[in-house]
Amino acid sequence: MYVVIFNKMDRPVLVNVTYEAPEFIKINLSSTGYYLNPNEYRKVYVELKADEDAVPGNYTVKVIAIVYETEGDLPVKVVASAAQEADVTVTGEKAFVEVVAVDPVGNIAEVALIKLFKENYEIASAYGKLEKRVTPGNYTAVAYLLNEEAARKSFTLKPDEHKRIELLIKAVYFEVFDVLPARDQEGRLGYAQVIAVVKNLYMELPNTTIVLHVTGNTNETIEIYKTPKLLLERTEAKYNYIPEGGWKDGKYIFQAKVISNGVVYAISPKKELEVSVAKPIEKAISGVVIAIALLLILAVLLILLLFRRRKREKILEEIYGNLKRSLETSRECVGDVKEMNEGLKKFV
Repeated sequence: MYVVIFNKMDRPVLVNVTYEAPEFIKINLSSTGYYLNPNEYRKVYVELKADEDAVPGNYTVKVIAIVYETEGDLPVKVVASAAQEADVTVTGEKAFVEVVAVDPVGNIAEVALIKLFKENYEIASAYGKLEKRVTPGNYTAVAYLLNEEAARKSFTLKPDEHKRIELLIKAVYFEVFDVLPARDQEGRLGYAQVIAVVKNLYMELPNTTIVLHVTGNTNETIEIYKTPKLLLERTEAKYNYIPEGGWKDGKYIFQAKVISNGVVYAISPKKELEVSVAKPIEKAISGVVIAIALLLILAVLLILLLFRRRKREKILEEIYGNLKRSLETSRECVGDVKEMNEGLKKFV
């Protein structure tokens, strides 16, 4: 198709041609700018092309002509403009999706930014609620709070399907939740320190408490933090827990919740603490037994060493006595030999 642009002024003008159309409809113009003399006209041919992911429906396309007064070859000022509209129908398969970000109460979270992706390309965005006519296929909707991802859901749309997707935003969550046992030098458990760091990405929550539930060996509910207004970003709470009836052998299970005006906004993961009250005593007894056993072993070794030493000394004494007697006998023999020599001398 084409449009006709003409100049009814008494002087030459410069005409620029542009267009307005949905992003998935591409427009090619045979000319986008030229000079027109008085009473001269031109045909501008318009070619339309729909992208493969163009959404079926009825649309409007505009071709706009902007007329400039000139001095020489240069445009000076805009003296007129005009637009020609055309109705365009894109045929094919379509679907409709409605994506809403909801908080734990079920209200639409107006501060949540929703982005709709198809094959990792962002095709639309809106705050709180997003409605979009799209082509069938696979999509992913993501909600953001303070530039952090708060919820995500992937889904498939069939031809002519109308689908509503609810993103339950993770507006408030436990960034840190831990239970640390505190023991004395002898290993006895005194208390368990509960540490909770809550991150709020949503909005300031009124009348907020952090409640600790302890189950297992006991069943207790304790309010460990309270504020008239839970602020955005981080809030830290610490609590030293001791059971009402004292520590008992077995397992203690800890879990915390963030509650605002009776509504639960966050639940922590569970933490377990295994307690053995008799364990330190058993350790002490086993240590004493080991020490006694070691002393007994040392005593036996000393006795054996002394016994061996005494036996060795006795043997040495016997050897020394035998040597002494042998020496005396040898001396006696030497004396006898001398007497015999003297007798022989006299005899000779």
